[in-house]
Amino acid sequence: MSSALAIAAVTASLKDLLNDGLIDHDLSSVGSFAITAQPPDRVTTGATENNQLNLFLYQVTANSGWRNVGLPSRDRTGERIANAPLALDLHYLLSAYGAQDLNAEVLLGFAMQVLHESPVLTREQLRTALGAPAPVDGTLLPGPFGSLSAVDLADQVEQIKVTPVYLGSEDLAKLWTAMQARYRPSMAYLVSVILIQSQGPAKAALPVIKRGANDRGPIVHGSPASALIAARALATPLQPALRLGDDMLLSGTNLLQDNMTVQLEQLRLDIVRELAPVPIDGLQLRVHLPSIADDPNAMDDWAVGVYMVSLKASVSGEPAWVTNSVPMALSPLVTVTPLNHAAGTINLTVTCTPRLRASQHADVRLLLGAVEVLPATITTPADPTKPTTLTFSVPGVAAGDYVVRLRVEGIDSLPVVYAGTPPTFTFDAAQTVHVV
Repeated sequence: MSSALAIAAVTASLKDLLNDGLIDHDLSSVGSFAITAQPPDRVTTGATENNQLNLFLYQVTANSGWRNVGLPSRDRTGERIANAPLALDLHYLLSAYGAQDLNAEVLLGFAMQVLHESPVLTREQLRTALGAPAPVDGTLLPGPFGSLSAVDLADQVEQIKVTPVYLGSEDLAKLWTAMQARYRPSMAYLVSVILIQSQGPAKAALPVIKRGANDRGPIVHGSPASALIAARALATPLQPALRLGDDMLLSGTNLLQDNMTVQLEQLRLDIVRELAPVPIDGLQLRVHLPSIADDPNAMDDWAVGVYMVSLKASVSGEPAWVTNSVPMALSPLVTVTPLNHAAGTINLTVTCTPRLRASQHADVRLLLGAVEVLPATITTPADPTKPTTLTFSVPGVAAGDYVVRLRVEGIDSLPVVYAGTPPTFTFDAAQTVHVV
């Protein structure tokens, strides 16, 4: 999600896109020009009018597809239970001004061509436009927002799309009349969707350890086509995520293929891993996720997040093919110390396996019972075989037992063990803090 700078960041990115696009064309016949983002009534017109493209944000509306995500965000007592995203569509008016005949039309035509050929603001474009400029003399210059950073716009889950809007003469007349400015050739654009979300702490419920009557999980019926249906923990379908060292069960149809490997992709962090499956039958495969004992490099090679799991078949002399993909969440393995405290402010140290990436630090929370706590420190050693260590300080903790979870980008560590005869879920004593 993005910060409150997202609206300004979109405008800055569009200005950068238009400026680069027009510079790439030879506009020597037009002369110098400027790209601005001012209200039209502040643009100089008349005898001293310059060659200029002006991008004006004239309206902001709610995005209907995202407006109810994360709601309700507060419980009946008024406490925050979720950080619901603010989903917005931005409406821009692109106007062209010219110092001589036809200059405005030339600028508007090239600008429309640039936006037509770039209907999406890619993540690379956003990082380039919003990041700090490259150093020229050894000193890194500030970004477009000074010491504030809006580069998180590039990491929001939805891509930002730019769509032309063809306004009628009546709508244009109303706009220019409301702006009290001289009319100039214009084109409207819709930019969607912008997701602004707070990073404030919120309460979270404990995980459900029993679903339905007799602990019966979901039933999935596969189609006869050769495809993957689901990826889950081998031990039980009720486990919401896997950890390093767990066995994964892939279910599907027609899975007994030669030279088949399991491919796991974490798209946001650009991680791709391939593992060898063990066939159970034509409908199921077992895949072992390496533990740190199996492979010390797994500490740094893997990362907490959602992976897309697919099967990759390689046949000699033929191009490799990949099946459809299914999601799999990799949750952190944690250790918590100390487990015994006196009531009041308690200080906890938590280790996280696999290690946290720098881009994940902003989305880390500790859940002590149902209370979210931000980390005081996050330390990732230079040694890639060592886990990340986090410290937390929680004030005003009353006596009682508290289940501890580490939440990374919305994925919680699993504070439960699945054991017994018959096996059932119980809260892990090694992840339960006792306060007296």
